[in-house]
Amino acid sequence: PCARCSHEMVSPANVTDDPESAETKPELVKASFRDIFFSFVLLGWTAFGGPAAHIGIFQKEFVQTKRWMSNVVFNELLSLGQCMPGPTSTQVSFAIGVTQKGIPGGLLSGMLFQYPGLMMMSLAGAGAAEVLVNPDGWLRGISAGLSAAGVALVVSAAVGLAVGQCKDQTTSVLCLLSSIVAYYYTSNWIFPLLIFVGGAVSTFVNRKKTVVAPDVNEKIAHLGLNRVGGGVLIVAWAVIWAVIVSLVSTNDYESNKSLHWFEAFYRTGSIIFGGGQVVLPLLLKDVTDVTTVCVDVAGAVVAAGVAGATCVTTETTKSWITEEQFFAGLAIVQAMPGPLFNLSAYIGAIAARRAGTNVAAGIASAWLGLFGPGVMLIYGILPFWGAFRSQPAYRRALPGLNASAVGLVVAAVFQMSFKLRAISPMPDASVVIGIAAFYATHYGVPRFWKNGGVGLDAEGKEFTLAPWKMPAPLAIVSGGVLGLIAWAAGCT
Repeated sequence: PCARCSHEMVSPANVTDDPESAETKPELVKASFRDIFFSFVLLGWTAFGGPAAHIGIFQKEFVQTKRWMSNVVFNELLSLGQCMPGPTSTQVSFAIGVTQKGIPGGLLSGMLFQYPGLMMMSLAGAGAAEVLVNPDGWLRGISAGLSAAGVALVVSAAVGLAVGQCKDQTTSVLCLLSSIVAYYYTSNWIFPLLIFVGGAVSTFVNRKKTVVAPDVNEKIAHLGLNRVGGGVLIVAWAVIWAVIVSLVSTNDYESNKSLHWFEAFYRTGSIIFGGGQVVLPLLLKDVTDVTTVCVDVAGAVVAAGVAGATCVTTETTKSWITEEQFFAGLAIVQAMPGPLFNLSAYIGAIAARRAGTNVAAGIASAWLGLFGPGVMLIYGILPFWGAFRSQPAYRRALPGLNASAVGLVVAAVFQMSFKLRAISPMPDASVVIGIAAFYATHYGVPRFWKNGGVGLDAEGKEFTLAPWKMPAPLAIVSGGVLGLIAWAAGCT
């Protein structure tokens, strides 16, 4: 089934390397505003597990199940997000809506995906953090189950994407190397570099091959803006950055706190590649400021490292929030649905409370600052992507671009799996829940409840019914229920 969903639709006149005929494939469906609303309004509340899990959910829901686009187009959008600064899963959520219903479709899909996490993190920062920082055991059990199911979707996505994109030795090796490097070495520039190297290698290897044009049967319905509008938006992103940097340099923090918050988050959102896991360490440096003082036995201040010295780390007046508050928020956001970038709303709320200013202004400054650059860039780039995706150079590079992007998802599978087991209050139960969720969503459950799993064809002959694959949102919710049951049963 994964291989079947991993190729573009073909017609008899446009034969590709797809071993299956066009007749065996379901046709693509163009979504309506109603479809977008009811799909994303649920995802916003069930998209647990971080950006890689979100990509897995999108791939399951909109490529395999609802067939809004082919796996090829989905992977191109994923590669675009990986190559641009900003939150990848957020950019893909906007792009899915744009390709279906233009600018309003993108705004609808993107905001429905963001708002549950934004709302909950804003409430946490504004006063509910005490409830969520030290959760009861039953709440930790639910969180562990939700996270396990989320990781299972990442595993399923990685398998499906690898089968679809790594079709020869070159792409298989690029996927392998990308996953190894991304797992071992984390940096804000390593993600676009790996994808660029993959594209360059693929271009060289395929330099003498005939270029296969995009499938004529799949038309991108909308690209949002035209190329002029896209160019204006990209320029606007750069101009805004330059203006706020200039304003911050001429205004001290005490006179305009919101401006300083917006500048810090906008700058971070403009230089970060790879999503939430990369942005969090940089945010810590921006929003907290501590100093370490060491004294000897006589009470004299000495340098750190002197034998017998006692060192104390204290917060300075430049710190917007404390390190304890930051790490509490980090724990909370990873148990919430939606992007990890929603941590910005929590930080903005606490910074405003500590500064004695309007909490809503603090949330808006931080959240819009961090999300704004990535959203502006995906809207600006999509019109150009619609044009250059048919260019020979891009088509030759595309297998390497996609294979390297898949390698990043593979690396995330191992990172998240090991981390989930380490932090879970019930490690073995979490692994079991993850295995069950992977099986139910990737391979499917036999339809024993329907005539014993047996159907009849037109000639009256029996055949085995295809297994029922659990929808991603239902798998997430089921994981939470199993986590609660595991907690109640004492599976710790």
